[in-house]
Amino acid sequence: SRIANAKANLIASLDSSALYAAAIQGKTDAQMKELARNYLDKNYTDTADAELSAFDLHNCTDRVEVTGSVKVKTWFMSIGGINTVDIPVTSEVKKAGSSIEVSLVLDNTASMGTGTKMADLKAAANDFVDTVVWQETVPYYSKVAVIPYNNGVNVGALADLARGTVVAGTSTTPGSASFTFKNPSNIDTTFAISTCVTERTGTNAYADVAASSSPVGRQYGPVGNPCISTQMRPLTNNTANLKATINAMSAGGSTAGQVGIAWGWYALSPNFGIWSGESVPASYPAPTTKLHKIMILMTDAEYNSGYCKGVITGNPTVYGSGVPDDHIGCAATNGDSYTQSNSMCAAIKAAGIEVYTIEFELDASVAQRVALMNACATDSAHRMTASNSAQLKSAFQKIAQNLLELRVSK
Repeated sequence: SRIANAKANLIASLDSSALYAAAIQGKTDAQMKELARNYLDKNYTDTADAELSAFDLHNCTDRVEVTGSVKVKTWFMSIGGINTVDIPVTSEVKKAGSSIEVSLVLDNTASMGTGTKMADLKAAANDFVDTVVWQETVPYYSKVAVIPYNNGVNVGALADLARGTVVAGTSTTPGSASFTFKNPSNIDTTFAISTCVTERTGTNAYADVAASSSPVGRQYGPVGNPCISTQMRPLTNNTANLKATINAMSAGGSTAGQVGIAWGWYALSPNFGIWSGESVPASYPAPTTKLHKIMILMTDAEYNSGYCKGVITGNPTVYGSGVPDDHIGCAATNGDSYTQSNSMCAAIKAAGIEVYTIEFELDASVAQRVALMNACATDSAHRMTASNSAQLKSAFQKIAQNLLELRVSK
């Protein structure tokens, strides 16, 4: 009975250790063994009757094999000179059986500057990248895109491809380098265009058709509520570049969550048409295709910035979207941010993309926020909540483990 108990405890601990080791691809065999042993030590505790006597790890192309042995002290058998019995255990975990493309849509709005929230997000996102992205590309690959957002998404040098080229000078018609418009007080106001983008309007507002045929919205922003400075990172398995984008994030500006959600989709879309090289997404998977496309939407705040002609609108006015006289005096073309976000999430899921949501210190008393997180997530199991740093890290890691699609094979 004591031998059976000791063996069962070791099996459970080795299984967890093997799963963990298989999830940290990109390390040397020696590093994997050390990390796996450390993980095992946290889950297996020696007792007065049994103690761990051996541990080893073999990193194979398609699996990770972890072996261990527990030495169990005998009672009656010691009379015959047999003082201990070694019980060997092996756990084998197959590596991910499909390729994955993931877009991380991360809230960088002003509310994320409270306390250590931004630092917590960076730490959790970096850990996620370490777990999900492995360097081997055969037979399966993993790629991640990072989409920081506030009142828009900064696409940098891809701006012209996404929203169209810009005409020099100032005009009262959007499309010039500077745009003059009437604010809600009927005062002429002029803002310069940025490399950030906003929502697409018209019949393709909630579609991923090519930007060349249906450009996304421009962004003319005020100095007091500028668009995000950190540029998005399209799909890549370069962990250094992904972490550089994550670590460059900073909090500021109001919240156009609908734009972040849209670009979480565009980064995974084979139809959007502005990507090149390794960033080109694969075709949408058929039921038999070993590919999964996943979007992870993280937020902490109210969605409060809709656009008209590339400028944040004050109609309807939502607190937190900037100084009222920095708004434009026309209604949001697509409606408020929540309406747009719900429509966009529905279209994304209809395209076959799996959606996780993470609420970080989100005020659940605002019904619209709760409804949006419920509506966007694929199901209730895909909706995560976190009220502190540890829970945020746990949420990202839980998703990461789900995405790896590992299983104990024997």
